[in-house]
Amino acid sequence: MEISTDTSPAKRSRAKPKVVSTSPAPAKSASAKKPRAPRKSPTAKPAPAADVAIVAATLEPTSEDVGAMIAMAAYYLAAARNFAPGHELEDWLEAERAVHARLYG
Repeated sequence: MEISTDTSPAKRSRAKPKVVSTSPAPAKSASAKKPRAPRKSPTAKPAPAADVAIVAATLEPTSEDVGAMIAMAAYYLAAARNFAPGHELEDWLEAERAVHARLYG
């Protein structure tokens, strides 16, 4: 059997060839480029602080929201005790007191 050398053309590289310029690059003047304009926000204008305070004062949490707050507070109280059993009711009652005191003064 005879082994022949590969005579197929070499694969071309996809990289762009470097172009070396022998002439110096022209200097860009600073005045040729305009400064960029500030971008405008895509959102609407924010509401004035007085309107936000009025809306926040009129919103009251629903009973489902209060229940969720109490459950979360009870969970964190139990986590602080490393979830030791036997104190679930105490955690729940303490969480209720804390949430009601925070919400209703």
